[in-house]
Amino acid sequence: MFYSNTRWIWLKGQEKKDEYASFLTRYCSNGGKTILKIASEINYIAYVNGKRAAFGQFPGYRDEKYYDEIDITDFSSDVENELRIVVRYEGIDTFNHIKDKAGVIFEVTEGDEVLCHSSAATLGGLDTEYQQHVCRLVTTQLGYSTDMSYSSGIVYDTCREVALSYHFKKRPVKKLVEEPLVYGRKMELAGKELYDFGRETVGYIVLNVACQEECDIVLAYGEHIADGQVRQKIANRDFSMHFKCWKGHNSFEQLFLRIAGRYVEIFKPQNAVVESVAILPVMYPVEEKERFLTGLEAEIYDVSVRTLRLCMHEHYEDCPWREQALYVLDSRNQMLSGYYAFKDASFARANIVFMSKGIREDGMLELVYPAVNTPVIPFFTIMYPVVVWEYIKHTGDQSILTEVMPVVSKIMEIFKCMMGPNHLINNKPGLYWSFYEWSEGSAGQFPNGKPGPDSDGKKCDLIINCAFVYASIRYLELCELFGEKFEIDLMAVKKAIKESFYDEGKGMYFLSNKDRNLYSQLGNAFAGLIGLDGENLEEAIKGNGGVVPATLSMCAFVYDALLDGSKENEQFVLEDIKKNYSYMLDCGATSFWETVKGEADFANAGSLCHGWSAIPIYYYSKLLKR
Repeated sequence: MFYSNTRWIWLKGQEKKDEYASFLTRYCSNGGKTILKIASEINYIAYVNGKRAAFGQFPGYRDEKYYDEIDITDFSSDVENELRIVVRYEGIDTFNHIKDKAGVIFEVTEGDEVLCHSSAATLGGLDTEYQQHVCRLVTTQLGYSTDMSYSSGIVYDTCREVALSYHFKKRPVKKLVEEPLVYGRKMELAGKELYDFGRETVGYIVLNVACQEECDIVLAYGEHIADGQVRQKIANRDFSMHFKCWKGHNSFEQLFLRIAGRYVEIFKPQNAVVESVAILPVMYPVEEKERFLTGLEAEIYDVSVRTLRLCMHEHYEDCPWREQALYVLDSRNQMLSGYYAFKDASFARANIVFMSKGIREDGMLELVYPAVNTPVIPFFTIMYPVVVWEYIKHTGDQSILTEVMPVVSKIMEIFKCMMGPNHLINNKPGLYWSFYEWSEGSAGQFPNGKPGPDSDGKKCDLIINCAFVYASIRYLELCELFGEKFEIDLMAVKKAIKESFYDEGKGMYFLSNKDRNLYSQLGNAFAGLIGLDGENLEEAIKGNGGVVPATLSMCAFVYDALLDGSKENEQFVLEDIKKNYSYMLDCGATSFWETVKGEADFANAGSLCHGWSAIPIYYYSKLLKR
């Protein structure tokens, strides 16, 4: 992948958390095609002759790193060229990357000739455009914020080699595409310096400010101003970045923390003037299919597509504001929508393969990717084989099985082994999270290292058992394609589920052996999806009879259960989508929310842009595209 003498390097001395380093080298070009190959821990910006040529590292695992290959011919001249690479090392585990040693590796080639490469002789120094070692968390999922400063000159010295993996793969997805700057419009709110970008936007802050003296400026960002201001701090979260300014004009381009939102609020001295504040939007390059709807359905479809695209960057993201994390079930909805919204499914394929690398020794998948030692959601793990099956169903691409089938098979065998003699799976004790959706009875207890009432090994849930059957049906089809065998008596499992969870008096299924008086729309939908019956099952799936309603994240299973039951339910599905999504539009949504409660959910931390909520694309395509 790299020239044999190209090495991982970092500054001399011990790296610290939240550190920014600049590396400087020169090369001479002969006028041919010039390629920069680069990988970093955790992120980089590359400048050639003072012009930004590329930025944005694809996150890797400790034993597998990803590199970018960038054509820098247009940035190079026939004389000596300067290559400067700024690298951020965060030094913590987040939901987006795994802590490893600080490091960068790069080389510039022209044909077979290596023009320059990283080594201990490369010059490096702490970058003075960034405030070092601040370590202020945005969220535990996202990691640290990035604070900038006027540059006072970098002191360079030679570097040291560092021991990082030389097992490289090329970036599995395309580089992000920059769009024109979106400038904030100053709002007239007494006592507040607020700027509106017009709609939900994802990208990087570009700030220009004039100061009469050195000062500090704080920029807070958010998706709403429900309180008449941006909610900078919500519990232990801090959605802000800080800028140290010098006297005169200051220009900042902040490319290490991708933000999402519609508004920013700026806190500054009165003698400082904001000349402009903008977001540099970045989007994953996909070609959209032609929209086939009109009226309200067209508006819902269009906002769904935009929601989907706002949650696609290096990988699928649950929400671009608060987490930017890749989950199995969030991305399942995004993939189903994307198969119909976009002309190419390669992004979905890359994400499915990438998730498979998060398999643990216990046969479960990590909560997010790339990450280590996260709480495990067994329900999300058992749905991974379903995601693989759906990819093949919608694309016809069976080649993915050679890459992911060993992981799929390991998952299915582990769950089969979890079955007791009664053919049911009990919740696993310890750091396992019995989560299904954010609703009463289905959110479980987030594991904190201490056993909880739903993780004592005695609780048995309806949904995880139905999901095992649901996944097994699809896995058996994958086994036929791949030439494997899976021995399972699904009739016995379904019989055990009905005997253990069906309430004869109610004619529907209760949630668990410890929640016999609690019934959920999602739980009954899963019962229907695996072919179980019940006197009032369809009514329960429709949300009647006092059941806990399903949230936006899980409506797809409800809709599928209804559509499997009867073609007459098509109108119900369409009306349910219309009810939920027209409500969000009436509230001014420019992307669709995490839940219908909007920003007020999760103790005022509800996301107003969530990938799982793009699901109308899928059902409109199934039901309205004739």
